[in-house]
Amino acid sequence: MESPALPCILIECLKAQGVRCVFGMPGTQNIQIYDSLLRCGADTIDHYLVRHEYAATQMADGFARSTGEVGVALTVPGPGASNASTGILEAFTDCVPVLLITGQSDSKFYRRDASKMFHGLDQMRFFEPITKYCAIAQTIEDIPRVVENAFRAMRTGRPGPTMLEFPMDVITGDGQVSVPPRVKRSTGSAPDVADLRSVAEAINQAKRPILFVGSAVVHSEAREALRRLAEKLNAPVVVTRCAKGALREDHPLALMNCNGFIARQAMQLADCTVAIGPRFTSIDTRSWSLELPRPLLQIDEDSAEIGREYPCDIGVVGDLKLTLEGLIEEVEAGQNMWEQPLDGLRKQFAAQPALPLLSDIREVLPDDAILSVDVHAIGYASFAEFPIYNPRTFLYPNIGVALGYAFPAAIGAKVANPDKPVVCFSGDGGFMMGASELATAMMYGINVVSIVVNDGALSAIKGSQQKGCDGRTIDTDLVNPDFIQFAKSFGAYTARVDNLANFKEILRDALAADCPALIEVPMQDRQKELISTISWLQSEPLRRKL
Repeated sequence: MESPALPCILIECLKAQGVRCVFGMPGTQNIQIYDSLLRCGADTIDHYLVRHEYAATQMADGFARSTGEVGVALTVPGPGASNASTGILEAFTDCVPVLLITGQSDSKFYRRDASKMFHGLDQMRFFEPITKYCAIAQTIEDIPRVVENAFRAMRTGRPGPTMLEFPMDVITGDGQVSVPPRVKRSTGSAPDVADLRSVAEAINQAKRPILFVGSAVVHSEAREALRRLAEKLNAPVVVTRCAKGALREDHPLALMNCNGFIARQAMQLADCTVAIGPRFTSIDTRSWSLELPRPLLQIDEDSAEIGREYPCDIGVVGDLKLTLEGLIEEVEAGQNMWEQPLDGLRKQFAAQPALPLLSDIREVLPDDAILSVDVHAIGYASFAEFPIYNPRTFLYPNIGVALGYAFPAAIGAKVANPDKPVVCFSGDGGFMMGASELATAMMYGINVVSIVVNDGALSAIKGSQQKGCDGRTIDTDLVNPDFIQFAKSFGAYTARVDNLANFKEILRDALAADCPALIEVPMQDRQKELISTISWLQSEPLRRKL
């Protein structure tokens, strides 16, 4: 591509990579980037002003998770970038392609002590541990190089976030550069045939193999191959948090989250684990106390993951789609050894008292609707009790578990998917962390529906204190605004659910309102009940009536 008019190099590089929107906030040290965005990107790249940089990367995350494309945030350096770093941490732990761009003072000041600089922060040291790639454009010629490197990092292997810093004199300088073409996601290597046959032989010897699936199946476009393999083996599929929906959760072989009751019980009946792209995180394995049925056969695109967290009997490295397609050819059709025990487990699970709201939300929302769930008592259960049919329709801060994630992420998802219903499902504590972004939603007509469970407490922490501290609690009760009046002050559509029997109709009305909406569900009188439903606070594997 020919050299663009200066200082539009950065914007042209972003356009070449397919960037179509940016979430951020202008400030002194990024005004030249914003000026070039205005003059050179207005016809291609939309900008959405946030009220707190924390929300910029969370919106970019919601955009990325719901599309598979790169989400982009833009802030000033120093406090702007550090505010945005929570979203970068979340993207790093959950493997989401988010790019954070910041400005910087002129490059001549780089020899100075960073702590003495305006907005002082050594951003490379700060972000290097939580990004796949971070860099400074020291010269104009560096701009296309670092942008290309960032997108290559995000589109190679497991996705993850990147961070780029641009001094203002570099953004406005003179020079001749070419804009590199779009970096395409490359197909990984084919698996070793001997390794593949060894895995197939081990599976064929098992009576009840179980498939333990991670999110790599999603970004490798291997979901269809996973379904075909599961059906040929008649083997159930359990998934990590990040892989929710890798197999449609109305499929008879889908057992949902690996920490759910049905999945945990099924793993005790299995005699072989076929691990397909999981990272075996602390949350998915309950601090690595989960006992996986042996033999453990591990398939991954990254050789470093083979045997890293659990001893592996046979490992296969290769592109997951190619590997699963090859495995389908090698394995024998499995006998139907799972139907009867799974039917029994499902009946036990269905017999426990129902949670409020979750089944109603599922009934009202169409299959392609996006649900963004925050960290709260009912939200925890969504992994095992809210079926979804595509992984890009369920958003949650799975590993970093950042409270306040859901609302800004929902905004980002709605920007990316304007024709799909997008619902934020949060507690009162989490919603308040991002509530100022109602201004962003109203400003741009981003019609997210927010369901706020108002139980007047940080319920999970309160329950944890009660359980672990002999009933003592400290600062887990909340003082909240009148959520209805709060949302009305922004001009949003509002409704309060005084009777849960009316919830479904209220949700339908909010979805039809064609503007940002907030539904408050008061549950202060059910706080004890909600705490009792939180899985890690329960003394028994299934809920009981209080």
